[in-house]
Amino acid sequence: DSSLNIQTSHSTSKAVQNVLSRFPKWITAEFSSIRVSGSSEITEGHAHLIGTASGVEIEAATAVDALHAIHSYLREFCGTMVSWEGENMPEIGECQRPKEFERSFKSPKVRYFGNPCTFSYSFAWWDWTHWERFIDWLALSGFNMVLAPVGQEAIWADLWTELGVSQKGLDEFFPGPAFLAWHRMGNLQALGGSMTPEYLDSQLELNKKIVSRMVEIGIVPVLPTFAGFVPQEFERKHKDLRFLHNKCWNNLNETYSCTTSLHPQEPEFKEIAKLFIEKQTEIYGHVTDVYSADPFNESPPAKLSESDVAQMSSSIFEGCVMGNSRCVWLLQSWTFAYDAWKKSAVKSFLTQVSKGRLIVLDLQADKRALYKEFDNFYGHYFVWCLLQNFGGNSQMRGNLGKLHENYRSAIASEDSMVGMGLTMEGINQNFVVYQYFIDLAWSEQELDPRPWISSYAAARYGTQSPLQTLAWNLLHSTFYTQVDFKNPLPFDYDDEESNEHDERREIFLYFRPKFSQRIRYWFPESLIEKLGKSFSLMNRTLGSNKLFRQDYADVMREVIQNKLSQRIQYAQNGYSLSDRKMMKKGCTDMENLFVMLDQNEIHDLSEWILMAREAALPKNEADSFERQARNQLTLWGPSGEISDYARKEWRGLIRKFYAKRWALFCDVIQLGNRYNQKKFEEQLMRDVELPFARL
Repeated sequence: DSSLNIQTSHSTSKAVQNVLSRFPKWITAEFSSIRVSGSSEITEGHAHLIGTASGVEIEAATAVDALHAIHSYLREFCGTMVSWEGENMPEIGECQRPKEFERSFKSPKVRYFGNPCTFSYSFAWWDWTHWERFIDWLALSGFNMVLAPVGQEAIWADLWTELGVSQKGLDEFFPGPAFLAWHRMGNLQALGGSMTPEYLDSQLELNKKIVSRMVEIGIVPVLPTFAGFVPQEFERKHKDLRFLHNKCWNNLNETYSCTTSLHPQEPEFKEIAKLFIEKQTEIYGHVTDVYSADPFNESPPAKLSESDVAQMSSSIFEGCVMGNSRCVWLLQSWTFAYDAWKKSAVKSFLTQVSKGRLIVLDLQADKRALYKEFDNFYGHYFVWCLLQNFGGNSQMRGNLGKLHENYRSAIASEDSMVGMGLTMEGINQNFVVYQYFIDLAWSEQELDPRPWISSYAAARYGTQSPLQTLAWNLLHSTFYTQVDFKNPLPFDYDDEESNEHDERREIFLYFRPKFSQRIRYWFPESLIEKLGKSFSLMNRTLGSNKLFRQDYADVMREVIQNKLSQRIQYAQNGYSLSDRKMMKKGCTDMENLFVMLDQNEIHDLSEWILMAREAALPKNEADSFERQARNQLTLWGPSGEISDYARKEWRGLIRKFYAKRWALFCDVIQLGNRYNQKKFEEQLMRDVELPFARL
């Protein structure tokens, strides 16, 4: 049978009540009946709301379908919303619904959440309180399949020890918690120092709670299976076996990268997979048939034959089946584009597994849909994913209209597309884009972004006003109608060399200072001032609303960044003209604007550091965890190998890091000597970057 059959726990209306019990009581009171038909397999999403004089009745296929309908109702009629950064939810609700109404919701079979990177960029230090809130949000958004990689290292440590790897061998293999995502994808090892057994156990205990809550709500947890990566000591001890040597990743040296994979033709490969899944099942019970493994992500071996590729996918899948006969493998397609695979190699890799036993995540379908490049993944089911964010930085970016167009055209034309997914690398940014995509996936009608965005704002703030509608329409037509550089812009701009930073519309202020950079918008800059004024007016009445404060900070960040960019250009022009006064004035203004930028932010570096320190076990690991937490945000590697990729526009980080880099730049140019970028960057590393982020 080549259809996609995925078993799921039979969810009930009790699961719905349990989620609602964590919110104010009036919410439960709105609903006179909640009926969940329940299903033992993942099915297309379906929910129906009927408003009557005595309350609202819900009929839904599963608990998450019902919860999505409930959240939609709360947003439409009660001016409330649950989001990542918190909720707009008064203790006493006022719902303004018509006496009689009906709403229907339908969605594709799979609603997936999870990019491995997010577990390091956003969730690295989370405890159960964070996870409980987040799983409630996942459920209220209708997700039914979620990546659950946390805690697996405790199981691996146990298995590798049984297979003869010493503690020293494990220490060379496991990185610190800030870098775990890339260890799981075979990119790195040992970076940031290894993790203690106590810490590993704490993470496994945490994932037991995560998985058990998901199962209770009817969400399928996606657990790991063996993708081939082994400790280097395992290779040294097994001279009789063949291994593949993965390329070093992103300029990290061999201590920290150039990982080792067991050759898929060795029978031990499948045996390890089987043992791992058995141990995992012993811990969680039989909670899933869906397993993730990404063997070649971003650092495949230099010499890789097509038969190696084919063998790798058949061994991963067969090993998984030996551990669970119903195994369905979930695979990210990212490597095919990133590592520039030949079509024939992709075909060899994918066709080893029969249809219905592999789900491919088209990880960045919003920008580059790989199903179009690789013949619909040669017949396999795939999930259309929105990636949109790299490293978890929080600039306002997105294109709602384009998202609508691309997603709808895929769903209309592709039989093998089984669902939608969110695969951003970090949360707490551009929530509007993700909420729009979730609503799009649950709506059969056209979802015109303009009226949608004004109802979004009304739910977010619990208010409506002409000013609010105007401000959000302006946000939509500027930041949320983002134009790609490769497309001609609607008005003139200097066509300088466009690079990846430009392509992703990144803001140069958070990178190492250099000459002649600017922020490149795709709309007239005067509109940024106009946005700032509108949101400042709204701030008079909405200043106490948590979600408004977040949006206000996002808008004012753009306003201040734009001014900063101009003052930096002014100071640099002063250098070109050897005008000391200009340089001094530009630099003083810049310093003041960085202070404003820092004070504008809601998210704070100290929260990230505190969470990292509190996660440490035993407690004497806290300093190491803090070093990793600082390094990941800034240098990303012992000597800036992936510098500023995971930059965050946070209070404290702006003041202590980005502003200090630009202050040093000002000191250097005001000396009046000939400017040398290489020399400047060496000084920057020595005086600013390493003192902040030395691993």
